[in-house]
Amino acid sequence: MNRTARTDRRRVFSAVALGSVALLALGACAGKHATGSSGSTTTLSLTSQAACDAATKDGGGLNYWTSTDPEIFKQELAPFNAKYPNIKVNYTSLRPADQVQRIVAEVQAHHPLDVDAIAGDLPSFAPLFDQKLIQPVDWTKLGEPADVQFALKGYTTIRTYREVLGLGYNTTKVQGSDLPNTWAELVNSKWSGKVIVDPRGVYLSGIALGMGQDKAISWFKDLLSTDKPMIVKGATASMEKVISGEATLTTSAHDAEAAEQQGKGAPVGIKYLDIVPTQDWYALVLKGAKHADAAACFFSWWSGAEGQAQQLKYEFKTNKTAPDGLPPGAKLVAIDSPAQATLATDVANAFAKLMG
Repeated sequence: MNRTARTDRRRVFSAVALGSVALLALGACAGKHATGSSGSTTTLSLTSQAACDAATKDGGGLNYWTSTDPEIFKQELAPFNAKYPNIKVNYTSLRPADQVQRIVAEVQAHHPLDVDAIAGDLPSFAPLFDQKLIQPVDWTKLGEPADVQFALKGYTTIRTYREVLGLGYNTTKVQGSDLPNTWAELVNSKWSGKVIVDPRGVYLSGIALGMGQDKAISWFKDLLSTDKPMIVKGATASMEKVISGEATLTTSAHDAEAAEQQGKGAPVGIKYLDIVPTQDWYALVLKGAKHADAAACFFSWWSGAEGQAQQLKYEFKTNKTAPDGLPPGAKLVAIDSPAQATLATDVANAFAKLMG
C-alpha cells in the first residue's frame, strides 16, 4: 500500500488542532450567514436493509470523502460494488481539514453540497457540528453497536476505525515482559540510545491527555536527558530502524503499523503502557445530502463485518474499542475535541522545541 500517504494521515494524531483552529475561525466568520444546505433535518431512521433497498431503487450515486488512498479504497470497495451494483460510490480523497473548508465555503456561497458523506477526525469536523450541517441518523437502527457511537453537540456519529499508540520493539532484542509498564518507567538509563522519538513530538503528545500538559513536558525532559533517544522522523523510518536492530524501541508505533510489519514476518511487537492514546476516525452524513439512503447503506456495510475485514486487509486497521493486549487499568485517551487537539499540538510543539 502507499505507506507515505498513510504515514501522512497519521500525523493528524496530534496535529489536527492546526487545521481545527483555522476552521473554527472560518466557521465563526460564517456565523448567521451560514444557512446550510437545503433538506430535512428529520432523523434518518432506517434499517440497513431498508437503506440499501431505497438506495438501490433510487439508482443514484454516493459522493463520499475521506483521506484513504484512492487505489486502496477501490480495492476495499470491491465487495460493496459486487453486492450493490446500482449504488455507485463516487470517491474523493481529501484530508479532514480540506473537507471542511470545501463544505463551509459551499455553504457560505449558498451552493448545494456536492458531497453526501465524509469521514475524519472530530476536531477537524467541529465547524460542521457548530453550524448544524449534519444529518441526524439513528445509528442503532442501522445496527451500529453502542461502543462505536459518539454523541457530540446534539448529534451522534460512529467511529469507523481506531489506531492505538504503543511502544514498538524488536522481539529478537527484548522480551515484552522486560519492557516498561508505564511511560514513567521508560525513563531509565538501560534504554539509553536504544529508543526512538519523532523530532516533531506528534506521536507522544497524546499522552498529555492522560498526564496533563505540565507533567507531560516534565516527563519528556527526563526522557531526553536519561534515555538520550535517537531522533527519527516518521513512523515508517523508525520502525525500519527497530526491525534492522539499529534501535530496540520506538515511541512512534501504532497497532496498524505493527500488524503490517508482523504480516511481513518482521520481528516487531507493540506494548501498550499506562496511557494509551488513540487516533479515531468518525463518519458523518451531511444535512441535505441528496443520497442519504446510500450513505446509510454504505456506512452500515463499511462498519460491518465485511467492510471491516476489507479495512483490516488493506490498511491493517481495526475498530476495536479496547485493543488486544491492553493492560488492566490502562487509560485510553482519544483526541475528540478542538480543546484536546490544541492541548496535544501545544505539547507536540513543546517536545519539538526541547529536541532543538
